[in-house]
Amino acid sequence: MGNYIVHRNYYSCKKTWFYKYTKNKINLLRNIATIGHLGFLYNFNSIIQPEKNKSVPFFPGFRRQLSMSTNQRHEREFGFLVEPLGGDFSGGKISPLEDHADRAEWFEERSNRDGYYYPPEVVTYEVDPSTRERKKKVDRSERPASVYGLPPSHWLELESPLDTSNTSCSDDALIIYVLAYLYGTRLQFADWRFEGRVPYKSTNNIFFHPETCLEFLGHTYDWWRSKPTDIRTRLINILYVLTRARSLEWEWDAFTHQYMVFDAIYRLHTTLNPSAPKAQNHRGRFEVLLSEYGIPTDDALVNKMYNARNELFHEAMWTGSTIGFGSMDREAYYFPHHLSRLNSRLICGLVDYRNDYLGSVWWAMGTFSFGPRREN
Repeated sequence: MGNYIVHRNYYSCKKTWFYKYTKNKINLLRNIATIGHLGFLYNFNSIIQPEKNKSVPFFPGFRRQLSMSTNQRHEREFGFLVEPLGGDFSGGKISPLEDHADRAEWFEERSNRDGYYYPPEVVTYEVDPSTRERKKKVDRSERPASVYGLPPSHWLELESPLDTSNTSCSDDALIIYVLAYLYGTRLQFADWRFEGRVPYKSTNNIFFHPETCLEFLGHTYDWWRSKPTDIRTRLINILYVLTRARSLEWEWDAFTHQYMVFDAIYRLHTTLNPSAPKAQNHRGRFEVLLSEYGIPTDDALVNKMYNARNELFHEAMWTGSTIGFGSMDREAYYFPHHLSRLNSRLICGLVDYRNDYLGSVWWAMGTFSFGPRREN
C-alpha cells in the first residue's frame, strides 16, 4: 500500500484532508474531513477537535448550525460582510453574529493593503495510513489554495422561501448576492468556498443608508418571488458573475465577465418585455437598454467598449495588443470599471427599482448616492 497524502493549509481558510492510495496506477481520493476556516476540525456542523494554531482565533459563535430549515422558515450563515448590517426586510431578517467586530478585525488583519483578501498557502504532507499521523512535508508542495473558506459574519432568516433544494439558485442565494452587489464585495454561504481574491474594501462607488439597503433587498426579493424559475435563476447568475468580476485582476478578464453580464441583462430584459424594441446588433443593445431605463450615455465611450468587445471575442486581442501585453488605448484600463457601473444601474432598472442612482452617469469615477425608490 502506498503512502497517504494530506493537503494542509496552515492558515484560516479551506483545509481539506485527502487520503491518496496509489496501486496499479489507480488514484483513489477520499475526502475524509474538512478543517474549518477558523482553525479547527469540523465535519459539517460539528466541531471535532481544535487545532493547535494560536494565530487563528477561536470564535464560539461558529458552533451554531450553519443552516437550518423548516417548511415555513429557513436560516443560514454567510460572509464575509464587513458592515454590521442588521434589520428586517420584506420576507426575512439579517443579523450580524454576536462577535462580528472580532471577526471583522480578524478579516482586516489578514487582508492586503490593496483592499483584498488573497488565497492562503496550502502544503502537502505524507501521513501514516493506519494512524493518520503526519509524517513529513512533501518537498516543493506549497502553493496558493485553489479554493478556500472564510468565517461567516451574518445570520440570514427567511420566513417562507420558495425553494431551498436548489442551493445555487435559492432564495438565500439571491439575498447574499444582492448584498454583495450593493456593498461591492463577494459573499458566500458559510459552508461554501471562494476562489481567487475577495474584496475587503468596497469596489463600488456608491453610498447608501442601511434602511435603503433593506428596502432594496425587500423590493428585489418581492420582485424575484413573483417571477418564474427561469427568470429567478438568470437574475441570480447575473448578480453572481457581476460580483465575481470585481475580484479579477486583469482588465481584459474583468471586461469579459462584465460584458457577459451586460449581454445577460439584455436577454433578460427582452424576455421580461417581449414587445419592447429589439436591437439590430450588439452595438444597438446599449441604445435599447440605456433608452429603456433612462440612463445617460456617452456615445464615444460606448463605441470604444463595443470595439474592445469585438477585438477580444473575435480576435483574442485587447484594444490593439496581445492579451497580457498592455493596451494601445490608455483608457482601456477603465473599461471594466465603466461597464461594471453601467451594469449596476441596469440591474436597478431590471428589477424596477427607480431611484436617482439609475439616472446618474456611469463613466465618472466619483461616488454616487444610492437613494430610496421613487414613487411612480
